[in-house]
Amino acid sequence: MSGLARLDAGQSVVVVGGGLTGLEAATEIAEARPDLHVALAARGGLGDWLSPKGREHLRKVFGRLGITAYEHAAVTGVDADHVTTADGEAIPAAVTVWTAGFAVHPIAQATALEVNGTGQIVVDGTMRSVSHPDVYAIGDAAMVMGPGDKPLRMSCASGTPTAWQAADAIAARLTGRKLPNVSIHYFNQCISLGRKEGLIQYVTADDRAVQAVLTGRLAAVYKELICKSAAWGVANPTLGLPTRRRRVTRERAATGPAVKASA
Repeated sequence: MSGLARLDAGQSVVVVGGGLTGLEAATEIAEARPDLHVALAARGGLGDWLSPKGREHLRKVFGRLGITAYEHAAVTGVDADHVTTADGEAIPAAVTVWTAGFAVHPIAQATALEVNGTGQIVVDGTMRSVSHPDVYAIGDAAMVMGPGDKPLRMSCASGTPTAWQAADAIAARLTGRKLPNVSIHYFNQCISLGRKEGLIQYVTADDRAVQAVLTGRLAAVYKELICKSAAWGVANPTLGLPTRRRRVTRERAATGPAVKASA
């Protein structure tokens, strides 16, 4: 974001993408640089996947921060001083921040592994490749089916539990123990809206918004705790519990599985 620091007051910044990353980027920039004109261009409606209460709060925060929302505005071109939408509208942009989606590293698609249309490795419930049983995939690199037979979305909320599932499955297969059978599901979506505001949208197991939301300063603190706990979990994979040692069976030791990490 060093380019933002060089902008003069009154210049325009456009965030492309109306997902969680786009919302967080737009609000952070607008709060940090209130002298800039900040806009967000979304393919759909602003926060259209949120509950009515969630959408209402999001619009209030955008209004308070002076962010212009271009809704149903798919961006088809990016130039040095503007972006162009599908209907031909040119939106001024001294800086464009692209948050329009994730992409899987092409290395998986270049192999003999079975992948889906976006290049994600197709896995079973233990994160094991359905075509190559000695390969495991986690996070954004994996196509994992969740509740309601819906693929898990690319996110930290999916990446961390798929990593746990894969590690437990590898350990179980190496030691001849029972395979894990934990359903990976969602509980909420945590959105920072600047340093002092947040939105916690509670969801069903398959990631559909329910009426309940948490907003304001408390939601911002909640999101910060989630981020810190995620970082702590990476540094402490056993969650502070003693490490357990188990004997490796000879049959599994001969063909120990490899792990394909998230792209």
